[in-house]
Amino acid sequence: MANLIYGLNFDVLFLIVVIASMVAMFSTELMAVVPIAMRFKDNKIRINVLSYIVPVWEVVGTFFVLWLVDMENIIPVLMPSIAYSLFLLFAIFIFFLVVRNSFIIYAEFVWHENKYFDERKLYIVYSVATFIMGIMALSILAAISSGYGVHIYGYGKFSNIPYSSSYTNFGVLYSHPGVIGFIIGALILANGIGMVFYRLTDIKTTVGKFLPLILVVIGLAIFMPSYYSITARDYTLNYAFIGIPIVLALVIPLLYAFKGTTYLASYKPFVVILTIISVAFLELKQYPYVFGNANMAAYIPAVTTDSAMEYLAFIISVVGGIWLVLMMIYYAYVSNHRIAKLIPEHSTAEKTAETK
Repeated sequence: MANLIYGLNFDVLFLIVVIASMVAMFSTELMAVVPIAMRFKDNKIRINVLSYIVPVWEVVGTFFVLWLVDMENIIPVLMPSIAYSLFLLFAIFIFFLVVRNSFIIYAEFVWHENKYFDERKLYIVYSVATFIMGIMALSILAAISSGYGVHIYGYGKFSNIPYSSSYTNFGVLYSHPGVIGFIIGALILANGIGMVFYRLTDIKTTVGKFLPLILVVIGLAIFMPSYYSITARDYTLNYAFIGIPIVLALVIPLLYAFKGTTYLASYKPFVVILTIISVAFLELKQYPYVFGNANMAAYIPAVTTDSAMEYLAFIISVVGGIWLVLMMIYYAYVSNHRIAKLIPEHSTAEKTAETK
């Protein structure tokens, strides 16, 4: 396929967008962990969170499948090595994916008056499972980005060694300060953005206005240097990309702090789109290498394939992926119950919550 900007093939660019969309949509679930686990009895917050989460969790799973299919299409040579080396992380992630799905399905159909089931407890299990999935997802991203503790075989100069010999030394992975900072910083950042996304603070108070901004600044201060450290290479083009996510992340809580733009800041399509753009530029900082400090740092264009069948499968993924992203942005608009105006329009959900 023809090269695009900075040597990106279209298939690689599409994979970057898929990963960015997957991370963005799963982040919206991760943002809901704290309010579901700790503030579920607040009726207004419960409505704000669940009116978005209950329909969206299934589609987030679709993004996981889309990412896996495109990884198989675009870098099939690396997939066996990735599967063997990161098996434990994927296994834990999938186990809690099943737990998450099971408990939120039951919670959706349990009546508030049902004396045999406690809806809140079911949602708490869902939130804990989602949190553990988040830790595993961030660990996978950190391992693929940095390669710390990762040993992959079956490709390049190690092609004479079977794929099954690939493994990860998790002591090395989790002892690296950059990896720990990457995970902790991302969680704090998600919590800060989540306060805006689900309108969890009272903007009539000074603390309510600026607490999200404080958390976002702390999260960025931990996350960005950590991400830079685990992806650092002698790049000549990608240094500037790391500044764009910082600006976009700060825009959201800054807008939230002012009365005239607070509803725009928590407008779900706005936050989702900015998150997709931010994650995409973080990926461009990493491109074109994966497993940067492993025994074999892989160069993505060198391992992509371009057979006729894979090209057709890729085209199907492109069409389906674009449709999926557009529908999710539209859903974020529908769930928000308002258009992007600087002057808020009270939603039906908010009116219902205020009267209870």
